[in-house]
Amino acid sequence: MKKVQIQITTWNSKQHLPRLFLGIQNQTEIEYSVLVIDNASSDKTIDFIRQNYSNADIIENKENKGFAKAHNQGFEICTSPYILVLNHDVELQKNCLAKIMQTIESNERIAAVIPKLYRSLPDDTNSGIIDGLGLSMRAWGRVVNIDENKPDKPQNSHIKQVWGGSGACVLYRLKALQSVKDEYGIYDERFWMYKEDADLSWRLNRAGWKTVLEPSAVAIHDRTVQHGDRSMRADKVKQESIRNHLMMLRKNLSMRDWWRIPLIVIYEFLKFIYILIFETQNLKAYGSLNNNSQLQH
Repeated sequence: MKKVQIQITTWNSKQHLPRLFLGIQNQTEIEYSVLVIDNASSDKTIDFIRQNYSNADIIENKENKGFAKAHNQGFEICTSPYILVLNHDVELQKNCLAKIMQTIESNERIAAVIPKLYRSLPDDTNSGIIDGLGLSMRAWGRVVNIDENKPDKPQNSHIKQVWGGSGACVLYRLKALQSVKDEYGIYDERFWMYKEDADLSWRLNRAGWKTVLEPSAVAIHDRTVQHGDRSMRADKVKQESIRNHLMMLRKNLSMRDWWRIPLIVIYEFLKFIYILIFETQNLKAYGSLNNNSQLQH
């Protein structure tokens, strides 16, 4: 049995695969397996993997099941004690996996460890700009990537506990995931994509598990749409994000969050007014929340 299952979901991801697997092959100090869950790609992603990376196991879905459900397929069959959830557009730097493994094994209450994630430049090199140092929840309930789009700084060189781990690149302890699994799965399958990592982080926090940033481990994220580029996001992406954020709040808020509720109400009211005036096409996200169904994809 391998110590780590590296788990990747793909959907028409062929262009990113050389860098993805180059980063994986640079992880020489830890025994791992690779599982790719493909969501009905039409760009010959599967053929490319079979021809060039034959050691990877593949689950071929006949339809696009979304990020959350596809990863749950991998979680269900995992026999390793640890799982690295890895985006197809992330390149691990040398010994990244060994460093986050060392951290997660240092304390049995650590459920997740994340590396320092940088944004990539157009030539695929490290920009020195932070993509994320984990997830943080603002007082008004908004979940953000810590220090996203900011230059790196010396304070980021220390191991620290954070609220949650981004699904772009996070090492999970399988036992922790299984302990917070609910009727909707480890990742909540109603979310399809977006906010599923935040929902899982909230459940892990509530159960007393820890998430830790290991800054000596580095990965580079070739993010397509950056924070603040709202005008570049498709309406379906915005709708999914709005809906899932509200579903996360409804699902996880409890009496212990009493102090947040007035701030959340104000923030969500102002956001609704903005959408009502400037993005009326995205109002359907609220209707989808009320009938507890997925948006159409």
